[in-house]
Amino acid sequence: MTLTTILTTVVTGFGGHAIALGIAGVGSAIGTGVAGMGALGLWKQAIKDNKKLPPLALAMVGMPLSQVIYGMIFMNSMIDANLNPDSYVNQMIWAFFIGIAIAASAIMQGRVGAAACANLAVNEKQGAGMYIAAMGIIETVALLAMVFGMGGIPGA
Repeated sequence: MTLTTILTTVVTGFGGHAIALGIAGVGSAIGTGVAGMGALGLWKQAIKDNKKLPPLALAMVGMPLSQVIYGMIFMNSMIDANLNPDSYVNQMIWAFFIGIAIAASAIMQGRVGAAACANLAVNEKQGAGMYIAAMGIIETVALLAMVFGMGGIPGA
């Protein structure tokens, strides 16, 4: 079995193209987990202080989920390009780095979400818009990685 045959088997369909999706998914899982821990701390404090649970924290937990969608869109673009099997190694490397960029955005978004939850515990009325804006800027990194990554796919 030749290397090209192996790579063709690996990459065709739901194979090597899924590298970006898989890595982006891991980033989303980490990001939502970190933000979730921050939200739980906020809600625990609210319960302790007999206050209403701030619902904004739930939005912060969910924000890193979108990066897995960007990984899927990028993966589908690579599959649709139907590139020559000789380029599969390059495609897998490209998918790996785009996936890392998207995952890093999700992870950092989760960290900022957790910090925002800590700030909401101090004052839930101030700064909410700025917290969402900061998370939106981090989201832009994933969008740009996806779009520029798709622009680098020949024929896409």
